[in-house]
Amino acid sequence: MKVSVSKDFGTNRKALLPLVPEPTTVLKKEDLAQVDLFSDPADNTSTKVKFSFKILKGGNGESARDVIQWIINVERAFAGLNSNNGQLHFQMIQQFAAGAALSGFNHNVQVLAGPARATLIATAQAAVNADDGTNAARRTALDTHLAAMQALTDETVLAQAGGLQIITTALNAMMTMLLPNKILQHVKRYLRREARKPVDMTVREYLMHIIRINTQEIPRLPPNFNHAQSLGDDEIIDILLFGTPKSWQREMDRQGLDPLASTPYQVAEFMERIEMSEDFDSDKKTTTVAQGKGKGKKKSNYAKGISDADSRVSVGSSLRPVLVKKGWVGGGADNDQKARLESTMGINL
Repeated sequence: MKVSVSKDFGTNRKALLPLVPEPTTVLKKEDLAQVDLFSDPADNTSTKVKFSFKILKGGNGESARDVIQWIINVERAFAGLNSNNGQLHFQMIQQFAAGAALSGFNHNVQVLAGPARATLIATAQAAVNADDGTNAARRTALDTHLAAMQALTDETVLAQAGGLQIITTALNAMMTMLLPNKILQHVKRYLRREARKPVDMTVREYLMHIIRINTQEIPRLPPNFNHAQSLGDDEIIDILLFGTPKSWQREMDRQGLDPLASTPYQVAEFMERIEMSEDFDSDKKTTTVAQGKGKGKKKSNYAKGISDADSRVSVGSSLRPVLVKKGWVGGGADNDQKARLESTMGINL
């Protein structure tokens, strides 16, 4: 048998990252960022592909999944443009974000860029101070480098070494600001306790949704923003066992399959065979019941016909003495009159 539960099973609050993503709505053109990506990022002459995605505004009714999908799209845009310069990333994000999201990101960059610029200046100054002045060309190069570091702004410093790390840290801080508190804890709790397989979803689709959340969305959540906080195979198997019928687990026990000694794909494959066999048995029972109903209906109509005939004979027998006394039937009665009575009253006299 299959299990179907309500959308808010186990809680009155909506899941932050539901098992099944909500349908994407068509947006207005001004709400989209559009870029032309290289089919081969390493080749600037390769074919370009148009890529559009929703601009992130922050605090504008955007869900946690909207925020995560935005960062995935931004990473795709950076890769498709073969952009490995922090300053270029900063400039593109000015087009990819707006509102509170962009303000938060720019503030984070400003906070991080100041100390980075000061470090570069201090390093260049130390090199100048350490020079013994015996090489005029070297001294000139050191002075030029120091002047260049002193001329850096909060934006141009992003083109220096460490600029990409500043952008990454600023984006992570923006994500932390926009996403709900303790979102990683809530998402994992939802998967373990509430994300049961819907009745109209196959086991394979169920596993694919879990893997998508685990590999694409959980690694982009605070606090760590990496794959180390993703679920392990044993945890995914526990989710599969919880989200499917208990009878499937008993079938595993009967056939000697240890789920925790298998991979999630092997467990899902075993469950898929059970699912297919149950669907086959269900179709067979439905056909049998349908045929039984047809036969029963025919028998019922036949029995009803016999009952109606008996009723007509019984009523006719009880009325006959009265009709004979009235002279309407019997020896002196007209046969035509008798036939009319039988037809009108629906009885046998």
